[in-house]
Amino acid sequence: MSVPAPYSVGTDVVRGMVRVKCSDRLDKANTQAQVQVLDGGQWWDRGEEVISHNTQKVIQVNDDTTKLPGVYLYRTQGTHFGQHGNIWSLPTFYSRTQYLTG
Repeated sequence: MSVPAPYSVGTDVVRGMVRVKCSDRLDKANTQAQVQVLDGGQWWDRGEEVISHNTQKVIQVNDDTTKLPGVYLYRTQGTHFGQHGNIWSLPTFYSRTQYLTG
């Protein structure tokens, strides 16, 4: 799973991405991306997570949300569940953090 650092799309939007590469096609899949912000020493979800049920060999999910006013630290949380005949899951991954100004 690849989870690059969130980046600024414009003056008021931050975007995160999750990409999963599988060696074969999945029967079922659930891949999630969620932009998070560090506020008050705690990580908070920003907006709703984006969920994809794509079963291709390469799955990419983008999440974007409105930036908070000021300078904040953001990260992307990525989770992937798949099925190749039996259910398996990858642990949750986090991107490196990125300071962005809103």
